[in-house]
Amino acid sequence: MSAVTEGNARERFDLTMLHAAYWAFRRDTERLAAATGPDGDRTGTCPPPHDIWALFSLHWRVQHAAERRALWTVMCGRVPAGRAHGTVLDEMDEGAVRLVPLLDTVDTALRRGDRSVLARRAPALRDAVHAHLDHKETHVLPLIHETLTPYEWGTFDVEFRREVGLRGLGVFLAWLLDGAPETTARAVLRLMPPPVRLLHRTGRLPRRPRRAHRAASP
Repeated sequence: MSAVTEGNARERFDLTMLHAAYWAFRRDTERLAAATGPDGDRTGTCPPPHDIWALFSLHWRVQHAAERRALWTVMCGRVPAGRAHGTVLDEMDEGAVRLVPLLDTVDTALRRGDRSVLARRAPALRDAVHAHLDHKETHVLPLIHETLTPYEWGTFDVEFRREVGLRGLGVFLAWLLDGAPETTARAVLRLMPPPVRLLHRTGRLPRRPRRAHRAASP
């Protein structure tokens, strides 16, 4: 497929939600590292570690599943093995695999209340998540413009909503915008249907899932 111009790409592919979600994942790993460190959260501004993890792990799993089915699988089928773009996608997959032991270790430590393990592994998870998302934003997301059609890009939203569910959309939005920069919040809310924007403004969006979810897996 031929590359599109920068202006046309912005019109055809709005990556606002991806960038906002990646920001939120970075925020949560930073909060978790601060809350479980040797000195704890001195500022008193971080939610409890279990609350941070419950929402992070839920949305990490949902985001990964939707991206995998709607984006990366399609893109991989269009990039010859060994080519530069194929290498970028392979590196993304390798980074995701390297995250698995860290995610499992942090999940287990939280369930067991093992603060010594959390103090060591939460910062490592933060650094690994940041590096993984940096790679995706710098090297992988630009390939969306080159390899997907607008229709194929639109299937990501369908897959994501199917994964998160109707009530889960409210939980997701409240989580996504927690502490987000004003510019990010405005950009995200512009993409939401009017009823959801109204619920957000009135503080009536659910902020917790109804039941516990399994730990994240990339």
